[in-house]
Amino acid sequence: MFKRSGRIVKTSSSLQTQHGSIDFLLTRSKRRTMTIRIDEKAQIKISVPFLLQEKYIHDFIHEKAQWITQKVRELKHNQDLLIQKAFDQDHEYLFLGKKYKINITLHDRQQTKVEFNGTGWAIGVSSDLSNEKKHQYIREGLIKWYRNQAEEFLAGRLFHWARVMQVTPKKVSVRAQKRIWGSCHPRAAAIHLNWQIIMAPVEVIDYVLVHELCHLTVANHSKRFWQKVAKVLPDYKERKIWFKKHALDMVLPQ
Repeated sequence: MFKRSGRIVKTSSSLQTQHGSIDFLLTRSKRRTMTIRIDEKAQIKISVPFLLQEKYIHDFIHEKAQWITQKVRELKHNQDLLIQKAFDQDHEYLFLGKKYKINITLHDRQQTKVEFNGTGWAIGVSSDLSNEKKHQYIREGLIKWYRNQAEEFLAGRLFHWARVMQVTPKKVSVRAQKRIWGSCHPRAAAIHLNWQIIMAPVEVIDYVLVHELCHLTVANHSKRFWQKVAKVLPDYKERKIWFKKHALDMVLPQ
C-alpha cells in the first residue's frame, strides 16, 4: 500500500525483530522528529522526517520492539475485554463513578428507549432487529443518554468552579473527543468537554473542569499552571490517577 499527498508519503511495512514481526504504517512528512503511536485498534503508526534513511527507522523500531509488542498485546487483550462487555442483559456500565446494570426488554416499537431509575438502565429495543442491530441501537441510545446527562450536569458544574476561581468561560460544549477528557482555547475562552467524563466520580470530573479552567489564564502545562490547579484542588494528583485505573471501564464496546 502506498499513498502520497503533497509532501506526505504513507507506506505499509513489516520488520522482523527479536520480539517478533512488527507490521506498521510509516508516514514520511516535513516533521523533524521520529515517533511511534499505537492506536486503540493496536495499529502501529510510525512518523518520520521525509528524507530519513530506512536504516535509522529500522534501528529505532528494533530499539522499541519489546515495548511495541507488549503494548500491542495489552491493547488486543483490552479489545477482547470490550467484546465481553457487549450490550447484553445485566452488563454493567459507569455513571458518576458507579457501575449499573442494563435491563433489556424487547418491544414492537421501532424506537429504542433508554431510561435510568437510579439502580440501572431499562432499555427497550425492537424485537424485529437482528442481534447486531440490537447492539448498535442500544449503544447509540445509551450514548445519547450519556450525552444528555453530560450536557445538563457538566455545564452547571463548570460554572460553579468558574465562580470559585473567578474566571469566565464564554463558550462551553460537550462532544466526543478521542484520547482527551477536555480541551481549552484561551483566546476564545472556549472549553470543550468529552461526554465520557460523566462516567467518572464527581470529584474526578471536578479535576477535569478545574484543569481546563486554569488554562484560561495559563495556556501551557508549566509549573505555574500546576500550581494554579493545586491551589484549587490540592489532591488533584489522586483524582487524576482514577482515569488511568478506569480508562477501559470508560470505553463502550463497538
